[in-house]
Amino acid sequence: MLPRYLFADVDDTFTVRGGIHADVLDAVARAERAGMEVILNTGRPAGYGAALLSYLPSISAVIVENGGAWLDRRTPAPSAHSPGGSPVATSSHEHGLHYFRPLAPDLRTRLAALQKRVARRLGRTFQTTADNAFRVSDYTVVRDLPGGTEGAQLLHELSQLVAEESDHQGHILASSIHIHFMLDGDTRRSKAEGAAALLSRRGVADAHAELARAAVSVGDSANDASLFAPGCFALSVGVRNIERYLPELGDSVPKHITTHSEGFGLCELVGDLLSGRLSISAT
Repeated sequence: MLPRYLFADVDDTFTVRGGIHADVLDAVARAERAGMEVILNTGRPAGYGAALLSYLPSISAVIVENGGAWLDRRTPAPSAHSPGGSPVATSSHEHGLHYFRPLAPDLRTRLAALQKRVARRLGRTFQTTADNAFRVSDYTVVRDLPGGTEGAQLLHELSQLVAEESDHQGHILASSIHIHFMLDGDTRRSKAEGAAALLSRRGVADAHAELARAAVSVGDSANDASLFAPGCFALSVGVRNIERYLPELGDSVPKHITTHSEGFGLCELVGDLLSGRLSISAT
């Protein structure tokens, strides 16, 4: 049985060596023609998500900033207001941003201050990512950490410091390239919760049940852990390069790992789903 949805991370899952490969675009187009809805689910910023949706016609939606917001071809744009409430210009062809939770107008200023306090306590200096200026709900720095168990321990320490410096309102997620600082309070976003929120906004009555019944997720890094959480998706898949981050995933490990890495692993997954070598009914 084919899944109804395929939720795919972008960096090092959809991409190949940092770019978009023709084979991946062909695989996504084949999935769409077969009836699978392909939705990108990334830690990249809202600005990048808007560009991806504009240039990739086989993609129906892009969830950005680890579930913090999304753009969807199939849902009408929300009211034309900025996160702070100020009116903004829109046009009929633009896909408006939907937010996982309302955003305080000073959120990004507070996040910048938080990462500075945490860096000072660690005795480090974080390098802000090149895409940070295009974000609305988080703040990102370059991941400059060792791999394996040492990197996992440093991330654990970093997570504790973020909680302490934010009165337990903040948390982090780490991708293969970025560390994301967020102030979500008790209602924490994740890629899985972003997927559920998108479906709920479309009118799906029980979005979590729909994901568990009819969706495949695929990713490559620790910030994809929610995509691998047991029982959350009908089938969870890691492309082969996920193996270096398995120590950071705890119990949230993918059910299946492809033999190929990055976007070629995604191509392999699409081929296996279309041929019946992988099936959500068999999981």
